[in-house]
This record gives sequence, C-alpha cells and structure tokens, in this order.
Amino acid sequence: MKNPAEFRHVLVIEDQKSRRIVSLNENTYTIGRDPNSTVILYDRQVSRHHATLVRVNDYQSQDYFYRVIDGNLQGKRSTNGITVNGNPCLTHELKNGDVVRFGSKSQISYQIIAQSTETETESSYTDLSPVQEHLDFATVNDSRHEFTSKDYATKSAETFPDAFDKEEISSEDASFSTAILYHNDSPSKTSRPRSIDRSTLVPDSTLVEHSPQAIFELTFDGKISYLNAATTTQFPELETAKVGHPLVDGLVTLSPPEEGSSFVREVVINNKIYEQNIYYFSNKKRIYSYIFDITEHKKASLTAQVAQQNYHLYQQLTTEGILWVEGDTKKILEANLSYCQLLGYERDDLLKLTLYQVFAENPKVVDEYLGAIAETPALIIKECLQRKADGSSLKVSVKLTRHVLQNGPIYGLVVQDLGSQKQVEEALQFQVLHDPITGLPNRQFFEQQLAIALDHARHHQHLFAVLFFNLDSFKNINNSLGHRVGDRALKAFGQQIQGCIRSEDVLCRWGGDQFCVLLPQIRNTDDAVKLTQRLFEKLSHPIAIDAYEFHLKSSIGIAVYPQDGENSETLLKNADTALHRTKIAGRNHYQFYDPKLGAEATLILRVENLLDQAIARKQLSLHYQPQMNLKTQTITAMEALLRWENPEVGFISPAKLIPLAAKTDLIFQIGKWVLQTACEQNLAWQKEGLPPFPITVNFCSKEFHHPRLVETIAQVLAETGLDPHWLEIEVTEATLRVAPAKAKKTLEDIKSLGVRVALDDFGTGSSALGSLKYFPLNTLKIDQNFIRDLRNDSHDLAVISAILAMGRGFNLRIVAEGIENDYQLNIVRHLQCEEGQGYLLGRPLKVKDATQLLQEQFIKP
Repeated sequence: MKNPAEFRHVLVIEDQKSRRIVSLNENTYTIGRDPNSTVILYDRQVSRHHATLVRVNDYQSQDYFYRVIDGNLQGKRSTNGITVNGNPCLTHELKNGDVVRFGSKSQISYQIIAQSTETETESSYTDLSPVQEHLDFATVNDSRHEFTSKDYATKSAETFPDAFDKEEISSEDASFSTAILYHNDSPSKTSRPRSIDRSTLVPDSTLVEHSPQAIFELTFDGKISYLNAATTTQFPELETAKVGHPLVDGLVTLSPPEEGSSFVREVVINNKIYEQNIYYFSNKKRIYSYIFDITEHKKASLTAQVAQQNYHLYQQLTTEGILWVEGDTKKILEANLSYCQLLGYERDDLLKLTLYQVFAENPKVVDEYLGAIAETPALIIKECLQRKADGSSLKVSVKLTRHVLQNGPIYGLVVQDLGSQKQVEEALQFQVLHDPITGLPNRQFFEQQLAIALDHARHHQHLFAVLFFNLDSFKNINNSLGHRVGDRALKAFGQQIQGCIRSEDVLCRWGGDQFCVLLPQIRNTDDAVKLTQRLFEKLSHPIAIDAYEFHLKSSIGIAVYPQDGENSETLLKNADTALHRTKIAGRNHYQFYDPKLGAEATLILRVENLLDQAIARKQLSLHYQPQMNLKTQTITAMEALLRWENPEVGFISPAKLIPLAAKTDLIFQIGKWVLQTACEQNLAWQKEGLPPFPITVNFCSKEFHHPRLVETIAQVLAETGLDPHWLEIEVTEATLRVAPAKAKKTLEDIKSLGVRVALDDFGTGSSALGSLKYFPLNTLKIDQNFIRDLRNDSHDLAVISAILAMGRGFNLRIVAEGIENDYQLNIVRHLQCEEGQGYLLGRPLKVKDATQLLQEQFIKP
C-alpha cells in the first residue's frame, strides 16, 4: 500500500447554489441544510442534519477511508434518505468515484486524488518554459485534448444541461459562473498523477505569446504575473478584476500548491464555456493556466445528445417495428421494442440473427428487395412474411431504406403488422358508420342500406317500409336526470326496438331522440303494423336505469314504397311527416303517411318561414280589448290580443295564427314578445297618469307546458319593471287537463311571483267544478259559446247561474265573454255577473285607439 500522504480525499459538492470542492482531513463531517453543518447543502429537499461522514482508519496498513451514514450519529435518520450510486442505503463505505445523492438536486462525489512528489527547479519570473510545456502538451498531443473534450462534453451534458442559460450563473457577478472538475485518467487508489515529459518543452517563448489559446501565469498569493496576447484580447477585464475574475477565482484556495498537481475545470463567462487547464509548481510558486473555448463543442454535444435521446425515445414509443441491419453481413444491429414484441423475441436474442433469419422468404427474394433499394430512396413492400420466434409466420408491410455511414452501408426497416393494421381500419370504418352512444348503425349506414333496398324493390316489384321512431319525453329525462341517464335511456330504447325486428331489417339511430327502421321487404302494410305492436308491448313494461324506473313511450311514422315515395328522399320525408302528425295527435301511437299530411306540412313550413320574417320585420302587433264592470261601465282590465298582417297573405286571424305558430318552435319566441310588449304597454299607460289595472296575456298549451315558462315570466317582469300584481295570464281548461299535477305546480309557481291567473273558456271541460277546486285561480272567464247561445230559456239560465254560483263560492273574479248585443248584456246583468267582455262593450283596439279610450274614461278634461 502506498503512503497515504500521496493521496487526497475530496468531496465534489453539487447543489442549487454552486459546484465546489471540500478536502477531507477531519474525522467527522456533518452534511445538511443546517448552517452549522460542516458541509452545507443549499437545497430545501435536504434535511437539516441529512448525513454524516466518518473517517475509518486502518492502523495496520496506515490507510484510511470514509463511511457515509444516513442522519446523525444519534440515530435520527433524514427525511428523504440517501442513495449511493443510485441504490438507497443507511450506511456505505465510500470508494473512489462514489456518488451520494440527497434528493433530486443535490449530490456529493467522493474522489481520491493522487498527489505528485516530483520537484521542479526554480525559475525566474520571466521563465515561460513551464507554461510553454503545457501549451505544447495541449497543442501537440491532440489525442489527449480530444479525450478531454469528449470527457467533459459528456460530463457537462449530465451536470450542466442548462449551461447556456444566463439564469443558471451562480457566482457573485451575474455574468460569470465557475464549474470545477478534477481530471483523473485512472480512478484507482494506487494511480499516480501524470508525469510531465520535459522533452516536449519548446524554449521559444514567442510561441506562448503568439498562441491563439489564452495563457496566463499566477503567483501563489494571487497576483497575475503574465498574460499572453490572446488572454488580453479575449479577457480584457482579467488584469483589472484580478482575484475576482472567474478564471482566477479559487485557484489559490481550491487545491494545495503541491508540486505537479493539476486539474481541469469549466468556466462560463458571458454565456461562453471555457475549459481551463491549471498546473501548480510549488518550487516556482507559480500557477499556470491555459484556456480553450469549447462553447460550440458543448452545444454540438448537447444537440447530438438530445437528438439521440429523442430518436431513442421515438424508437421505443412508436408502435411500428424498427430494425437496423448491417449492409455487408446483413447482421441485425438494433431493433426497437415494438419490433421485438411483434416477432416475440428478446432484444439480445434478436441481435444474434441476420436479416435472412427474420424473413420467412427465400434469401434470393430478400436479396432482390435489397438490390431494388439501390435504385430508389425507399422501397415499399406492401406484403411479405416474417418469421416469429415461435416459428410461425407473420404477414407484414415493410418500408426499406438504405443509408451510407462512415463504417459502411446499413439498411433501415419500418415494419407494420398487416393484421393489426386491418383491425385498426375495420375499427375506424365501424366508427364512421355507427353511433357512439348506442352502438347502432348511424344515418350514413342507413342511407346506404336504403339505396340497396330501393334498387332491389324496383327490380323485384315488392313493397318495403321506412319507419321513424321518436322516444317521447326524452328531453325531460335529459333535463331532469342528466345526460348520462339520457344516453342510457337512448341505448335501452334502441335495444327494445332491436328485439322487435327481423334479422334482415335495419335499425339505426337517426339523431337526437329519433331512430329509423328499414323493413327491406314486406307483403303488405300489416307487417309494419305488427312491428309497432310488438314494440308497444315491450314498452308497456318499465325499464330500470340506475335507481330510476321508466315507462318509455314512442311515436311512430310509417312510409311505404312505392305509394308514399319512389326515392329515398321522399320516403324519409314522408315517414318524418307521419311521425310529426303522430306527435300532434297525442303521441305513443303510429300513423301511416297520408298525402294530406304532406300538404299540411308544406303549409306549416311556409307559415314558419313567414312568421320568422314577421318577427324580423316587426309585422306582429298587439290589439287591446277592454273588460268592463257591467254596473259602472268602467274598464277593469285589458286583454292583449296578437295580430299579424302579412303583405302577401293579408290579415291572419288569431284563430288561425296561434294554432299554426304552435306547430313550430317559433311560438316560444312569439309568446315572449307578446308578454314583454304587453307589460311594457301597461307600464307606459301608468306613466301617462292612467290608473293601474291588470293586463291579461293568453298562453297556448305548448307555451304553458314549456319547462322554463315561470323563468321567462319572471325575467320579463324584471326587465320591464311592471308590478307582477298588474299581470294576469290566461290558460284554458283543456291546457290544464293535459298534465294536471304539473299544471298545478306551474300555476302555484306563477302565483308565487305575484302574477294573477285566469281560467279561460270555462265550462267546456268535463270536470269544470273539479278544475275550480284543484287549480289555484284568481279569475273565471265564462266560455263565450254559453253567452252567444243564450235564449230566454230556463235551462240556459240555470247553467249560467250555476257557473256564477261556483265562481262566487271560490271567491273568484268572474268575466262573461262574447257579449255582442243588448239582449245578452241584459241577461248577464240580470244574473248578477259583475264583469263582461265582447264586441258590444269594446272591440280590440290598436295601441293609439286603446290609449285614447282609456284617457277618455279615466282622465277628465
């Protein structure tokens, strides 16, 4: 064993603050974030007392080493632990080159450095031969310099990945940073430092002065004693900065000035990276340094390393098999994971094979492939066989390329499994032609099958049918229970239909809550009817979705070839028209297409277009009809009535307008406009000094049962500022009887806003008395048919008297509608009905005329 004095034990420390060196001489060193630690690590991941270094002496060999211990000597371990060379441990006997990590950003490297005992003869201040010696060593012995550059390029890529980022500079001056690496060609404990070959010295000092490499000399006390021209040019601030300059900083204190000791470090100055070679000569008390600019080399190394990592990552992550083959021997050089998995080989086993052994083809065929690539940049082999590890064959496609490198040609193969590719294509085709929610064929698939059925029916002269199915009340499911339950309801509905059709029939989800069935051949229309009956039977049983139970219902429209259409477009249109008619007639039933339905559908479409234009062009208006106190002849309320005068069609009466509008969704837009306009007009009258009175607005059944009706009323009241007490809405008894429980809840919500409710056309329903008792009402309007047909007949008088008695019994305001002559007025007065409405009392008036009427009655001159 060599004398321990010939070696130094050092720690190379790297943390978030800097990279530095500590020489180890003491028996114990504490390592951690605590300011009192012997070795302080600037990292929040490091514990305050993270680890301890203990010197272990071998008195027999007079040698020593250091042992690292997790935590302190009292047994308290660190939070994150330590790893040595990547392996977690509690304690470890350190060897030369061991790396101890204390988290993701801090580590120490344990190094044992051999120290030279050679001495140099004294030289004068001006003797430049030692500097010239190292210049010669660096410039003549190119192999050494190449090794050093390669070594540090690799080391720098690992240690300083962001070396070119100004923010990584850690010295006191923000433009400088110093990183130190000890040079150690032989990491053994028994290795000795390089001895300097004196025969390489060049006595001519002009080579030093005119060298393109920066060279300078430093005394042991830190004074610069020589700068060559290159140093002065490249680092003009060196002479003035002196000890504070990064090329000088630490050279005296970083290592003991022992004869012949040397090290290499990297220095970052103004975003440039320099390799600085430093040599100590104690007999001359001089430190010699020469500097190489390795910025471009480091950039190129980092770029190459990143490119190599990216390419390696691509090779491993791509689903395509990649194979590299040596051009002359056809030996496999490399294969990615996908290729190994494709053929079932382990990588090491695959690298023992040649290209001929993985092709399940005649070698001559493989040679033909390789020969063909010489004439084209890439050869596409659409289909060939390769042999798997188990001996079976696999059908693949191959893209073959040839590349010429310094060591000779190589072949690249990109391999795809045709079987998996076909599966992918089939999966994509399925997605294109099927609905993602139900898994059923979609509209595109259905139209393809309909075209085939149409062609077959024309050639063979037989019937076929198209049926449109609508899942009734689907919007309510979606709105109340959410889209997830709604999607499952759609899927369940599709399964119910699927269970009713024949194997040759085609079912698709057309879109939204509509499904479509193609019966490609039927004997007569009864075949279509039987399908609907089977479905209604199935739907009569409830289905369960999560914690909910449903009775699904469906409306169905049917069109039959050829009587309902001789092409696809007509058949689909007419089936949809029949479906629409079914929904209007009451849902949960079926209807065949009738030519009359087509005419009505055309009319509805035209009206819808005209109404849309009327709204945009402001062709709609409101007229106002007064309701009068029959005793005092004063106005008690005004009813807003919609009017539409179209330039093409002329005046359209409300009796026609409202039912037509109700067949389209425009009724909601029109209804809101009527409500807002009426409220604004009532408020305008009040601002003109007229007394407040209710203004009444009619709602049809479709409007009243809209789920956002109450929200719309509240919004209009808020926007207009009208007191809710002066708004009254009118609904018919028939509207309330569509869904009594829901209607009652809606009326209660409306009344909670402060809005009044009137029951219009009372007496026409089958449960008149029950309506008064069940629904929350303010006003009762006697149907005008009772008034118009009044005769001096005891039976008629008894009916009106009964209605009046019921109204008074429920404390309701009662209005008799349809009073058109004095005879009717006198009878109504005789029966003690307090209020009335009709042409005799006042016709519907435009805003201007209605305003004048109100002013004449309420504002005295």
